[in-house]
Amino acid sequence: MKKRGLGVGSMFYGIGYGFNRPDIGAAHVEVAEDGTATLFTGVSQSSRVVQEEIFGPVLAIQTFRTFQEALDKANNTPYGLSGGIWTDKGAKIFRMTRAIRAGVVWANTFNKFDPTSPFGGYKESGMGREGGLHGLDAYVELT
Repeated sequence: MKKRGLGVGSMFYGIGYGFNRPDIGAAHVEVAEDGTATLFTGVSQSSRVVQEEIFGPVLAIQTFRTFQEALDKANNTPYGLSGGIWTDKGAKIFRMTRAIRAGVVWANTFNKFDPTSPFGGYKESGMGREGGLHGLDAYVELT
């Protein structure tokens, strides 16, 4: 089944609604009531599901051969709200989280927040931070 915005050789898994809307294509996904995830495999870097921000349990899976290739793919998007790293190597987690341009980067988990930590995005995903001490800076004048 070919879905708009995926590209040649891509596969679509899961339950999602809204893909056939010609005005937004694959950038809009409404998740099934049971929260079933939608997965895309074999997508290219230029695919809409890679380049646009999608909210919901949606994952575009890409392959890579080197650490640098993975990092380049992660940062080659106009958005940077959040990202995730899955690895069994602690050193890779630290190298990657320092280099990814995203507001929040999770390691071996996803969507876990500490309410005392600041939150915000990079690039077209937002400006500034909210939450934590950083979020109070705009409202405090120290003398």
